[in-house]
Parts: sequence; C-alpha cells; structure tokens
Amino acid sequence: MKRLTQLLLVLLLCGCSGPARVTPAEFKKQYAEVGMPQSMHSVTYLGRRDDRAYIKRRSMSMASGEWSDRVFYVELAELDATFRDSLPKTEMKDSK
Repeated sequence: MKRLTQLLLVLLLCGCSGPARVTPAEFKKQYAEVGMPQSMHSVTYLGRRDDRAYIKRRSMSMASGEWSDRVFYVELAELDATFRDSLPKTEMKDSK
C-alpha cells in the first residue's frame, strides 16, 4: 500500500503524464543505481504491477535546485529471466 501511495503521489507531482516506458537495457542501467548514495539524484525500485516493474528517479536541477521525480517501467516479459528473477517480488497493490 505504501508503494502504491508513493507511485500515485509521484504521478500527481509529475503532472499526471504517467510512467515512461523504457527498454530493458535502460531499466537495468537505472536499477543498478537503486540504493546507491548520490548527491544530485536517487533511484528507488517501486515494485511490480500489471506485469511491469517500476522505478522512480528523483533528480535535482542544477539551475533551480528543485527536485523532480520521474517514474519508469519495463514489461517484465521483456527482461531476461535471470535479471527478472533477481528483482524483489514486491507487488504494488491497488488501493481498492
């Protein structure tokens, strides 16, 4: 429930444009940064829902100093089996 709330909040703050679909290679690249300490951005794995895996990338603008959030997803079926199986099995539940 907490992760669904995070996802919905991110979508609201991002102008409701929705998550952006990325390639499996880009998703792996972003996922490699999950939990790594950074000064200008952070990456959080949000979990799985509707046969997709979601990541949130939070970045600080060097010009304004403001933070912005973007959510990316990849279709789980597009990921190679070894990487897909290594992802946490966290399911994002609907709020119903």
